[in-house]
Amino acid sequence: MANTMTDTMADENGHESIEDIKSTSIDKEGSQEETAVFELAGSKLLLVMIGLALAIFLSSIDGSIISTAIPRITSQFGSIDDIGWYGSAYSLAMCSFQPIAGKLYANFSMKIVFLSTMAVFEFGSLICATAVNSPMLVVGRAKRGTFIGILHSTYGVATILGPLLGGVLTQHASWRWCFYINLPIGAVTFTFLTLFFHPPARNSDNVTVLQKLAKLDLIGAFLFIPSIIIILLALQWGGTRHAWKSVTIIGLILGGAGLLTVFASWQVHKGDNAMIPPRLITQRTIFTACFINFFAMGAVYTSIYYLPEWFQVIKGVSPTKSGVMYLPLAISEIISAIGAGMGVSFLGYANPFIFTGTALMSIGTGLITTFTPTTSHQRWIPYQVLQGLGAGMTLSMPYMATQTVLKGDDIPVGTSLVQLFQFLGGSVFLSISQALFTNQLTSSLSKLGSVGIGRAEIDKILSAGTSSVRKIVTEAQLSAVIGAYNHGIVSAFYIATAAAAVAFVFTFGLEWRSVKPKS
Repeated sequence: MANTMTDTMADENGHESIEDIKSTSIDKEGSQEETAVFELAGSKLLLVMIGLALAIFLSSIDGSIISTAIPRITSQFGSIDDIGWYGSAYSLAMCSFQPIAGKLYANFSMKIVFLSTMAVFEFGSLICATAVNSPMLVVGRAKRGTFIGILHSTYGVATILGPLLGGVLTQHASWRWCFYINLPIGAVTFTFLTLFFHPPARNSDNVTVLQKLAKLDLIGAFLFIPSIIIILLALQWGGTRHAWKSVTIIGLILGGAGLLTVFASWQVHKGDNAMIPPRLITQRTIFTACFINFFAMGAVYTSIYYLPEWFQVIKGVSPTKSGVMYLPLAISEIISAIGAGMGVSFLGYANPFIFTGTALMSIGTGLITTFTPTTSHQRWIPYQVLQGLGAGMTLSMPYMATQTVLKGDDIPVGTSLVQLFQFLGGSVFLSISQALFTNQLTSSLSKLGSVGIGRAEIDKILSAGTSSVRKIVTEAQLSAVIGAYNHGIVSAFYIATAAAAVAFVFTFGLEWRSVKPKS
């Protein structure tokens, strides 16, 4: 919601500077009733900017900081089956509440909404930091998901620092500090905005709370969230805890599909007030942009969570070093996003960059599937760079494309839709990757009877967690077990490669429209 608030502050009524924010009420006929000038300047502006930047930093870094801590967490909780949930819980919550966030800011006090969601984020961080088991950690993750250029640049910094900071904290303190660190930083944000951010009341503040809540499509959210969770459970448990043909898995799939059908019908009924407005999602470029980012984020999220896993388990490096080894992907992604933005400003079209980005990402992710225990840095560095260059172009450009087909109030709604599908893709593909990883790892371990790996040893390896695998097997068994882990992790990247390739196919559906204003 931090990103939504900064967009609202800068873009409302077309203002370009956060120093000149105007709160405007529009009646049903569209006539302007009142405009109140709200200015921030000097030290107050600086402190509010710092507070917002820290909020964006926290919400962004929490998407990746846990990636280098997962091997330690799985070892402590014996929860190798929950790797996918550690990331998908956060992104699922983000995608579920993204459409509602914009409507909350539009209908309620901007300050109260922001501080309330910040409090929820901090509470979720505290739950994660004090978690005594894996389900508690998953629940905590699910509770938190010119000037504006400066604010959004913190996302790039967070992307780079996340795995590295997570590795340092995990190795030299505890993985719990990946969440404890949110509390003091969040307190600074909370204090600065409480003391120095005082936006004027809007005319909409005179509307009753029930009337405001009616605009949020809460019923749509209550249908959407459980339907996705049910489907994710089916993907996570299929072939691991339950057979794919079991009553449990079939029931989950049918139940999730049924709820999604009811959700879709409700969206049609709600029209423009729906969580996913049918008029927008059926527009060709919006539809295409949503699914490009759905599949692209699925590929990127798999890399964020499984590359550090590969470095720590297969290469035997520390959490800190695994964060350093992940930097080629993170840095190239940021450079690519900046370069693509400049390129679009020059050419006027986002299509060439999305096409090139998805192609590079497909190639880079595909090359990662060739990883073996002996793969050297001469290969894993350039492969990451290829994927990072592609991801940077791909994830940023669809937002530009949507603005060429939308006008006025439809722009923030369209942007929220792309963000919803982007985070949803991360959740779905992490669950699929987790299921494939666990199935392939178990299958590979079951073939190691010649080195003394039986059912009891397999259960011991799986319950020990990934960071402890080298400590619980003999020297004679280690090479074979590491090979089994490599096969399992690489299998997850086959799914990521397929996702990137599908994103590439969707690029052909984008309309060719210039982002430059017509003269």
